[in-house]
Amino acid sequence: MKINMKSLLGVGIVVLMLLVGGVWFFFRQEAQQSVDELNSQVPASLVEGQEHIVTLTEDGYIPEEITIKKGDTVTWKSDTGGLFWPASNLHPSHRDYPGGVFDPKQPIEPESSWNFTFGEVGDWKYHDHLAPYYTGVVHVNE
Repeated sequence: MKINMKSLLGVGIVVLMLLVGGVWFFFRQEAQQSVDELNSQVPASLVEGQEHIVTLTEDGYIPEEITIKKGDTVTWKSDTGGLFWPASNLHPSHRDYPGGVFDPKQPIEPESSWNFTFGEVGDWKYHDHLAPYYTGVVHVNE
């Protein structure tokens, strides 16, 4: 049996391509696992574009304070069984947050929720307009 040099070279190139592809795939998988591990170590409240949940209970807002990044969304829910109305301080004007937009402008049904995306950095105090003794703070970082 005669071995053709061109055939041998072709087989060698194919084997080399498979080896390079395998090595690339292996390191890509390792790199992705490293990125996933790093991302899992970042607190969820500091990952940009995240949604955060705040629940009004009979004892107040849980959590009472939350730290998020600019561009994150906070969703308010209630488990009190009654209407609720989360809004920016000061009560009753709701004007501490620029533009007075941190205010749903009406009560929220108990089985519904309301969300707000924070576009301004700062410490934004809020309350329940219907029960102003329930208060909280959203700390928004860059």
